[in-house]
Amino acid sequence: MTRRVLMLLIVAACATGCTPAYRVHVNTFSEFKDPLNQTAPICVAVDPNSRNPILAGKIASKIGTMLQDLGYRAAEKSEAAQYTLTFRAGVDVSDHLDYMPMSRPFGGYYGLHGGFHRGFGFGYTTYVPYVETVCTHWLEIRLYGPGGTTKGKPPLWIGEAAVGMEDPEMREAVNYLLVGLMEYFGADTGRWMSVTLRKDDPRVLALAETP
Repeated sequence: MTRRVLMLLIVAACATGCTPAYRVHVNTFSEFKDPLNQTAPICVAVDPNSRNPILAGKIASKIGTMLQDLGYRAAEKSEAAQYTLTFRAGVDVSDHLDYMPMSRPFGGYYGLHGGFHRGFGFGYTTYVPYVETVCTHWLEIRLYGPGGTTKGKPPLWIGEAAVGMEDPEMREAVNYLLVGLMEYFGADTGRWMSVTLRKDDPRVLALAETP
């Protein structure tokens, strides 16, 4: 991930603060000249060498649910599929230095002509440095086909998504990543796009309940 995108995520996370919403950054690339055929069965493949196969299975289930909600057909086995979908997910943790304003109501004030004076007054504002930890969750999805295999074939569609959160837990973050990314499934965004999703978004809540 580029440094520019990482900085955008940090700024977005700081700007969001305690509001019940997250900003998902999405970038997709497509080789499709026409819209993706919704009747073509798609198999969601799980990497057998995944570090957490249980979590990978849950993400695959969520992707399958979203495909069906969007009107696409799901295939349980790659042999019966026209397209094969693969995915990778992870989290990068970084520290961001910022300054917090702190009011000093007593103990001194600045005079009209400059200079600091002791005594009583309306006080002043000072800025205290602090370090904020930002967890950048990311998701990459690739669509291959036809033939139901990924060996020796370039992907027909690639989707990338990232969201900044304070919590490193992927179980919640993946719901936002999938909703934001699947808005552009099969399409080419041409650049990074931003999708703001509230915590009470019905699509996010539905994915949270997907076993």
